[in-house]
Amino acid sequence: MSRVIVIGGSDQGRQVLDAIVAGDLHRPVGVLDRAFTRGDEVAGVPVLGTDSDLVSCAAESGADHFVVAIGDNATRGRLLEREAAAAPHLTPAIIVHPAAVIAHDAVLGVGTIVLAGAVVGNGCRIGRGVLLGIRSSLDHDGRVADHASLGPGATTGGSVRIGRATAVGLGATVINGVTIGNDTVIGAGAVVLGDVPDRVVAYGVPARVARNRQPGEGYF
Repeated sequence: MSRVIVIGGSDQGRQVLDAIVAGDLHRPVGVLDRAFTRGDEVAGVPVLGTDSDLVSCAAESGADHFVVAIGDNATRGRLLEREAAAAPHLTPAIIVHPAAVIAHDAVLGVGTIVLAGAVVGNGCRIGRGVLLGIRSSLDHDGRVADHASLGPGATTGGSVRIGRATAVGLGATVINGVTIGNDTVIGAGAVVLGDVPDRVVAYGVPARVARNRQPGEGYF
């Protein structure tokens, strides 16, 4: 059983801690979060410091893995890549809730989080640091690039392509064969019937592009 430090102690952090505790592959040994004080606890796991303290806190706790449990794609991606470079002796953990369903030939990138009830179909390829929310579903042969996310209940058809750091919102539906570009946000409840370009916000039924957006721009 690996020993994992969780970066992020807010709502997303608690969900990830729940997924870790529910499984039998990892043990959470500490949380890093600037909003807390050392000695606080998050879901029963001690706060050891901030996101700048990974190397020292890993040595202190005997951790050999870490995971970035932050909902915002740009922030999660930035921290994952920064800490992976700063602490190459630590492995970004793949966290899969035991209530998720992962096809035998699906590939998950390091640092990816798959929450309860999510489904990853046959032939899917998922990049680094991806977040698949509760009850989200990626159908067969889907591709999700690094640091992207599917919100709770988001569903795709087969052979969908989702770009880097793109967020598909809560309850959105993407039909089969659609490609969504990089740094794009698909609004909650949208129905995506055609390709969507890079760096836009799209929503509605059917989904339409509403405006452009910049990489890293907040969307929560």
